[in-house]
Amino acid sequence: MLSRFETGQSELSVEKFLFALENISASVEEILFLARGFQYDTDSELRKEIIDVLDPKNIAPLEDLYRKEYQKHAHSQNKQKHILNAIIIKSYMKSMDETVELTAEEGKVLHDYLFSTEIWGIYELNLFSISSPFLSVSLFTRYVREMVRKSDFLMEMSGNRNLFHTILLNGFLASIECEEFTNASYFKRVIEEHFYNENETYFRIVYLWAEGLLDSKQGRVKEGQKKMEDAVRIFEMLGCNKSAEYYRKTTDC
Repeated sequence: MLSRFETGQSELSVEKFLFALENISASVEEILFLARGFQYDTDSELRKEIIDVLDPKNIAPLEDLYRKEYQKHAHSQNKQKHILNAIIIKSYMKSMDETVELTAEEGKVLHDYLFSTEIWGIYELNLFSISSPFLSVSLFTRYVREMVRKSDFLMEMSGNRNLFHTILLNGFLASIECEEFTNASYFKRVIEEHFYNENETYFRIVYLWAEGLLDSKQGRVKEGQKKMEDAVRIFEMLGCNKSAEYYRKTTDC
């Protein structure tokens, strides 16, 4: 006998799944942990390895970890996974040395993986976010178009949503700073289509500041300066002094 799901009498949807988890006070991460037989996923293990060797003044331990990943790659049937791990390690290396770049093979594997994955979850969003310093603004924008198409489905999960909005804001700011206004217009439109909830105040303030920067770059200097100053003032009123200082300095540049 076919189940109600197999005969189409019962609908299985993400909304219903998330609602069910909420009612049993379980997170998606907890369900995945159980599904893996109480084993941490390999991505968590990689992050732990990176954190264990991370030293802002010494890149050598990360270089060793990077080489070890390629040693595993040589004897593995899942070569793609080890190259993706190497890319993640390399992104930490780039934060310490701007000259670090992806190899042609790494760039191809990153592209092929993200463009062939039908639904972007937290792993794909993290991978894209952490790889973004290797990408030009135009290439970053191409990836974001793919991200928007493939991750909308899981946006109600808070971790995904925060990453999604961080990526969009970074793209908006990078496009403005490089004066690539066509790309900036795209990011502005997507941000407004997925606008922030009222409890996402930080994103709203940074977006206000970014709008001011865009106005200033496009010749609307008075309006732009006011938006940027308003954003800094809001940070100050909320006691977010580090953010206020950072954006004040950037406003004055």
